[in-house]
Amino acid sequence: MRKYNNVLKKIMVCLFTVLCLVANTKIVANATEVDGNAMPIIEVQDYSIDGGMIEAGKQITVNLKLHNTSSVASAGSVMMTLSNSTGTLYPAYGNSNQIFVGSIGADDTKEVSVPMVIGNNFMGNAVDLTCQFDYVAMSNRLNNSATIVIPTSGGSTIGVKSIDVSAHAIVNGKSLLAFSYVNQSSSNITDAKLIVDGNVSSTSKEIKLDTVYAGKSYTNDYYVIFEEAGNQTINVSLQYTDADGSQVITDLGSFDVSVSKENALENDTEGLMRIIDIIGKAVALLFGLVAVGAVLLYVKKKVA
Repeated sequence: MRKYNNVLKKIMVCLFTVLCLVANTKIVANATEVDGNAMPIIEVQDYSIDGGMIEAGKQITVNLKLHNTSSVASAGSVMMTLSNSTGTLYPAYGNSNQIFVGSIGADDTKEVSVPMVIGNNFMGNAVDLTCQFDYVAMSNRLNNSATIVIPTSGGSTIGVKSIDVSAHAIVNGKSLLAFSYVNQSSSNITDAKLIVDGNVSSTSKEIKLDTVYAGKSYTNDYYVIFEEAGNQTINVSLQYTDADGSQVITDLGSFDVSVSKENALENDTEGLMRIIDIIGKAVALLFGLVAVGAVLLYVKKKVA
């Protein structure tokens, strides 16, 4: 009987030990899974550039799409610090290299736009931008960083070198829009067009570009007709279909234009022409009267 009890006790101890090992393994596995999925990591999921090609001294806007990789926990008080390894990319005047993003929910995204300037000493085919993230999650202070490399084309098939709109215009008159661009791909672009949003004529709202041939650069002048006087703001964007069949829309910026009702110089000229016309008619009338008087005087002498 004692031997039976001893054997039973040993079996119970063995079973208990096995259960503890299995339970501990499961707990550790679950803990590892929770830690791996719960702790947020802020990543740069995507980015885009407004302002066209990257060139020395140019201002661009970097649009960052930030993503919280955690499926269960939000990241709070997210602070993003921007830096560049070469000192050729820095925040535009009046802006800081630190941006308070706020909270990003679990598996959620948030978009942040940052105005930046390319240094005058920039040379090369690309510029790097490092984003350092500091945030709070699950009562822990966390941080991580991400680096993106922005090519000189800004990631676009058509690289915009420059765009300029005349600051002054006349109602219903042609105002100059100068556009310089390059096709950086190996495919021709046949449907490129400029979209002008503002108080402009219907023919000015969509300006179709000629075929943009692969590897070619262009500098063309176009015209915008304003329909209302006063301080007008127009927004210009470039639209086309790239080689992959995807529609590309690039924001080229906003432009302020002072539009007057009519040209003062033209008014002065018209007024002067009216005065000259009146004087001319008066002089002609005077000469006519003199001529008539002379004829009458001649006739009178003949009769006498």
